[in-house]
Amino acid sequence: MMNNTKATVDPLRSVRRTTLLLRLLSTHTATGWRLTDLAQETALHHSTVHRLVNCLMEERLAVRIPGSLRYSLGPMAYELGLAAAPHFELQEITRSRLTALAAQTRDIVFLSVMSGNDSVCIGRWDGRRALKAYTVDVGTRRALSLSAGGVAMLIELPAAARTSIIKSNMDSISRRGEARVAAVRRMFTRSHLHGYGFNQEDIIPGIGAVGVSFGRTRHEPVGALSIAASLSEMTEARRQRLVDLLRTEAALIGESLARFRY
Repeated sequence: MMNNTKATVDPLRSVRRTTLLLRLLSTHTATGWRLTDLAQETALHHSTVHRLVNCLMEERLAVRIPGSLRYSLGPMAYELGLAAAPHFELQEITRSRLTALAAQTRDIVFLSVMSGNDSVCIGRWDGRRALKAYTVDVGTRRALSLSAGGVAMLIELPAAARTSIIKSNMDSISRRGEARVAAVRRMFTRSHLHGYGFNQEDIIPGIGAVGVSFGRTRHEPVGALSIAASLSEMTEARRQRLVDLLRTEAALIGESLARFRY
């Protein structure tokens, strides 16, 4: 009898590796990735990464940035996103309220969703205060452990799922040095203690942020709302007021989730 194990396992492994590469390509769309860096980040052999990226390029899911040896997402990724958008456009129903919230607080309001071990920014509304150092835009993908919104989702997860995600995040974050690992752990501990995401210039000097998750149930976070501001303006009283505002909006979003496929 023929053994079909190899025939069934290899294609699945290739799909997972390809999906991993697509996720990574989505994290540096402006600067792109070198093949060497992709190989290091994925722990795959350089030749395997080269082969998979070439395949993605043939399907227009990846492109080489002109004049460089760096790779980013291709036009097919955008086209597929457009096709899926009507089922996931949570930002459309929240736009007016979150625009008003940004105007009220004069800070930056973010709407993000959970995507595996990462968070993806799907909405950003700027108040009057400019934070030039804050580079998170719509489409930015980051490990959950690296933002107030992401940590707000993490602390709501069941313990086993939370531990697994943090370990995966830290495996990647550790490549950035011990100082970054210590800062991320500090932010998580502080957030867990307060019951909401609380970034106290742990990621960017001089900038603080608070985040609140939303979901269908308490322990099933779908996304998060967060506000970033200058740390000097994030007094304890103001921070609590911002958290209260976010919780009000998060509760309203939670009531609307039934119509989306997140």
